[in-house]
Amino acid sequence: MDGEQTARQIAALAQQLALPPDACRRVGECAQPEFLTRWAAVCRRLTEPDQAQQAWQELDAALSPRDGDGMQLLTLYLAAACRTRRRFREAEIPDAVFWATLGCLPRFLQETRRRQGRLCFDRGFWCWRQLSGRLFRLGTLEFEYRLTGTGEPLPTSVGQGVPVLSVHIPSDAGLTDSALQDAYRQASEFFARHRAALCLQGAPQAMLCSSWLLAPALSSLLPESSGIRRFGRGYRVYAADLADDGYCTWLFDGQTDPAHWPRRTRLQRAAAEFLTNGGRIGCGFGIRDPLETGRL
Repeated sequence: MDGEQTARQIAALAQQLALPPDACRRVGECAQPEFLTRWAAVCRRLTEPDQAQQAWQELDAALSPRDGDGMQLLTLYLAAACRTRRRFREAEIPDAVFWATLGCLPRFLQETRRRQGRLCFDRGFWCWRQLSGRLFRLGTLEFEYRLTGTGEPLPTSVGQGVPVLSVHIPSDAGLTDSALQDAYRQASEFFARHRAALCLQGAPQAMLCSSWLLAPALSSLLPESSGIRRFGRGYRVYAADLADDGYCTWLFDGQTDPAHWPRRTRLQRAAAEFLTNGGRIGCGFGIRDPLETGRL
């Protein structure tokens, strides 16, 4: 595929994904045929599950010194996404799953603008998962097929190098009982249906989740009826990292200085008081009990 044709496809995809107008403009400026042709081989590797992470690292090392707003990288990710869509179709993965999964791109741009006050794409370290067919949005949640690694906390029933589904919670996820159960049902059916194409290291043996939403301290900061507590009841928490401060990104809009913590919501106010008085939130590691939820 030549650079001019790729540039046209990128422009169409940016519009279809409803990227912000200024992002579409910047992508159009970056999508020069010579630039796209130079990086075409690396973009192809972004769509390969076993090569995508290294491809991102190569792009990040080469582009980051001069790509201050991340739009060059986003442009190449959109080029890769055009190929991802074709590969999904070949695997008979519905277009609706493609659009839901790549919907992370406009969401990430909006989240970063809210925190930084400017247009910026800073999620290249994450989005190779969506491009390579490792992570899918199914209903209100995201599910990533991966192998467990050395050094990560694991439940006694799951060893290292075992295929699992990691559950991720998008910032716009609805955490009602019906939405959560529908997402888990979709995931079980989806990975069973597409196991040959997607589960190259074998069928997932468990669903795991590491998130601040599973932090043990939240049980004392939120009512039983809260969506976060509702999500947490689906997991058995087997470990916690109280030193992890990732919750600041989502709970306090990225602010790590207590003097700048927003206190708009009940949880923000309760968490700020708890932390100021010496409490710790961190994150929790949980497994969905297969006896309760059914194995994949």
